[in-house]
Formats: sequence, C-alpha cells, structure tokens
Amino acid sequence: MSVHLEWIALACFRLWEDGGPVIATDPFTPSSIGLVKEEEAGRRIQADTVICSSLTDVAHSNVGLVKGNPTVINALDVAKGNLEAEVSGEPVITVQAAESPDHPEGPDDNALYAFKLGGLWFLHMGDVGFGLPPQEIAPFVGRCDVLLALTGEKLTLGLDELDKMIDFLDPTWIVPMHYGLAPVVGTEPNIVTKVDVFLNRRSRDPVIQVRHHTVEFPMSTPVPGRPTIVVLEPSGYSPTERVGYERQGL
Repeated sequence: MSVHLEWIALACFRLWEDGGPVIATDPFTPSSIGLVKEEEAGRRIQADTVICSSLTDVAHSNVGLVKGNPTVINALDVAKGNLEAEVSGEPVITVQAAESPDHPEGPDDNALYAFKLGGLWFLHMGDVGFGLPPQEIAPFVGRCDVLLALTGEKLTLGLDELDKMIDFLDPTWIVPMHYGLAPVVGTEPNIVTKVDVFLNRRSRDPVIQVRHHTVEFPMSTPVPGRPTIVVLEPSGYSPTERVGYERQGL
C-alpha cells in the first residue's frame, strides 16, 4: 500500500495511507519561519498524531498548528526512556541529539525519530545541529527507507556531515527539508542554504522534481544503488523563489 507524504514547510510533513490516520511531524510557528502574511500564518493542518523532535523549539513543536486534539508524541521523551510510542503497531525509534552549539538560544536537546508506515520506514532528522557517528545512529540501520533530511545547514548539521550519515544509513529516497526557499531563508547572518547546494554536491544521485507538495511512496528509483532525491514544494505557503532545478536521473 502506498504512503502519501506532504511537505508543509520547514521540517513539517503529513503522512498517511489511504483511509488511514494522518501523522504530522515537527509543526512550526508561522512567524518563526518568516510567514507573516495573514493568509499564510492562519493556515492549519489536519492530523491524528503529531510527532515532535522536542517540545521546546517553536519552529518544531507548535502543536497548535494542527486542528483538533491530536495525540502528541515527544520523540525526545521516547529517546530519554520516559515514554513508549507506536505508529501503526510499530515502535517509534529515536536517538537523542541536540541543536547546534552555536544556537543563539542555547543548544536544546531534541531527537531524531523513525516510524514505520505502509511497510516503509521514515526517518526524520529533527533539528540536529551536528553530524552523528555511526555508533549513535546504528538503531536506524534497516529503518531508513525515506530520509527526511536537514539540508539548510544554518544551525543544523553541515552538508559534509550529512553526506556521511547518508552513506551509513543507505536510504532509498531522500526528501530535503529545512532549507532556504523564500520567505524561509532568513537574513544575514542567519541565511539558510538553498537546496541546490545539496543537489550540486550529490550530483551522482538521481533527482525527481515533483513540482508539487505531495508524493506517494514507494516511487521510482532510476539508478540502482544510489538514493533518489525527491524535491517537493511546500503546501504551507507560496514560495517567491523556485529552486530552478530540472535535473532528473544523472
């Protein structure tokens, strides 16, 4: 059965199987990512379960963005052993991490988390501020079909560190997130790297430009043995700049 994945913005996604409950990840506070227009800031999303990498970062834990009264899973609590959580009868797998040491408000703890839906494992990188060595992310080995990857660098891990984690985790698909796409680009000195920097350094990987906010997994894998990068457009706002990439395949 296929899984629908919708990119809302930043690190926020919605995932669901046909007719099944909806999972939302890391919902943001609109003003925290530069969304100030009323029609953008007033949008809310539907989900039955919300998973947050922590409950301390307004850009990753605004449960109020979600309509109704969803079940909330704090992945950091799971990583600390204070909570057990499941999605579709499978445990949520977590690894504790932290924000960048350079974070202006201090490097709060958060967690990376993986959950299984429709027979596929989705690994969300949360808001990790540095690369993690193989021994720390070993729980995700075999549990990373789709990597929701931080690619904006600023106050998150560098792309060189991300490359090492990708090589170790060996995902089938990579969905970039948390990157600069106006108005979510920040201002100097907090400019967020645009996704084309990540695409350029991963030039051997096939790229699928969806030109839409939602895609279904599993999807095609043009080059066996290489992860396929799937670039989405956010549904949570209308970007004023486009990525400008049309590369498909090598």
